[in-house]
Amino acid sequence: MIELEVLLEQARKLVDAMTPEEKAEMLRKQAESYARSEASWPEPKFHWENGVKVYESYEDYVNG
Repeated sequence: MIELEVLLEQARKLVDAMTPEEKAEMLRKQAESYARSEASWPEPKFHWENGVKVYESYEDYVNG
């Protein structure tokens, strides 16, 4: 756990040292990466039974 705390502190220092332009670019890249990831996520498979949504698998349930 200590190692994680050290790594987090190092990352915090790196971000604190960034210029506003560098921070904006970092956030833009993170948002772009998130959007790409969400767009490629598979659609959940399900069907309806008596007005209830029934997922084909647990994976479909947690992704739906």
